[in-house]
Amino acid sequence: MIFGTRSHHAHLRRLSVGLSLVELMVALTLGSALIAGAVYVYSQSRSTYRVSESIARLQEEGRYVISVIEPDLELAGFYGFTNLPDAVRLVRGGDAGLVIATASRMRQTAVVTGGAQPAAVNLPSGAHACGTNFAVDVLTTVQGSNDTFALGPSPSSECDPYGSGALADTDTLTVRHADPQPTLPRAGRIQVYASRLSSRSSHLLFADGRAPGITDEDNRVHDLAVRAYYVSQDSVERPGFPALRVKTLSERAGAPVFDEDEVMQGVEDFQVQFGIDTGDYNRDGVIDAGVDVNGDGIPEADGRATRYVNPDFDELSRYQVVSVRFWVRVRSDQRDAAIVDRGPYKYADVVFTPTGEEQHYRRILMSRTVTLRNARTL
Repeated sequence: MIFGTRSHHAHLRRLSVGLSLVELMVALTLGSALIAGAVYVYSQSRSTYRVSESIARLQEEGRYVISVIEPDLELAGFYGFTNLPDAVRLVRGGDAGLVIATASRMRQTAVVTGGAQPAAVNLPSGAHACGTNFAVDVLTTVQGSNDTFALGPSPSSECDPYGSGALADTDTLTVRHADPQPTLPRAGRIQVYASRLSSRSSHLLFADGRAPGITDEDNRVHDLAVRAYYVSQDSVERPGFPALRVKTLSERAGAPVFDEDEVMQGVEDFQVQFGIDTGDYNRDGVIDAGVDVNGDGIPEADGRATRYVNPDFDELSRYQVVSVRFWVRVRSDQRDAAIVDRGPYKYADVVFTPTGEEQHYRRILMSRTVTLRNARTL
């Protein structure tokens, strides 16, 4: 019994001795390695998450810009029950017979002389804020300027770009159409009176709130939509950070005006090209046989884009614009020293190579080609 007790006590003493110094050092070394590995994995995971989140945010912003502009372009040239803008007339006083101006008289530039067209009468000055007849040039369903902020001829200060001005070497895009949703007549809002029964002969514009006819399922009133997209040097409450902005034809205090809105911050470039139908479908440099129906040297539109040109293309007025291709380059809002973006980015007529501090921003380039559904074809 005594021997058994002594043996038991000896066993307990051996258990209470603990780890030796060597064992402790080995345990600490292994534990430190495990902790260091866990910290490294966490750091790498966090960095990967931050990069993925930044890229995803840029992609989301680019997709949002496209989602705003694309449906606008798809509606270009839609004027209610017709896609024939030369059938549109400007009237007043609710009298369909009191025509103030035809579509050709509402152009920004006179076709014959090439000079400025006289302003359509009986339209408040706000309709001409971005240039003479800018709001009512229904024949020009899409319009743009190349590497400069230039909307209509002789714009007033009411149409100046936001903040410090437009960003240099960026394009503008203007789209015109009727809003697809019917509405009620409203004084000061330029509207389209669309009649199903005269869809190929006459649609009427009015701005005095007096519809030139009854309104029912076959005779509807639509707001005229005119939107001009451009890139400004400044964002709202953030000078020096670029943004895509849009000027929108609206109404205030009973008169037409162009409101200003921000579409997306971080858009540092916006480029536009127009797809034109030259009639040269076999690409031999001349109009294909049978395409120039009336022999005036201008092809009758087939609806196929055979060439893409910049908005300032000299002969743009000779051809039907059947599609629009645009690019948006979006930049991250925060500098990241770990990023070295050397480019180059080649698109439209642009070759962009980041230099200096510009190399330390993450950016994404996105593009979309949109067919103009309402382009007139034979």
